[in-house]
Amino acid sequence: MTDYANTPYTKISSRGGSVRVTISSNVGQGNGGTSLPCKGCFVSPASGNTGVIRMNIGAAASATVGIELADADTGGPLYIPIDDVSKLYFYGATNGDDVDILYFNG
Repeated sequence: MTDYANTPYTKISSRGGSVRVTISSNVGQGNGGTSLPCKGCFVSPASGNTGVIRMNIGAAASATVGIELADADTGGPLYIPIDDVSKLYFYGATNGDDVDILYFNG
């Protein structure tokens, strides 16, 4: 079992926040690559995106690497049990598309 701030990850979080990743040159990284510790997060492509968004953990995503995230208009957010938002990498077919991340860290 992993602990964060001396609290087991299975406990309800009392703090958190959200960040938005904008796809630029077909790539993006959670929290702009700056470490942001967390217990887990929900990830969802923003409503109104026009291209496919793919996500990978710990290494760059590409058109062929990572999983395709469900469109915000047709699918719900995906929960990722991870310890740092910056470990999330995205590939977007359309520059300017966004990914929303809601994280828990307390």
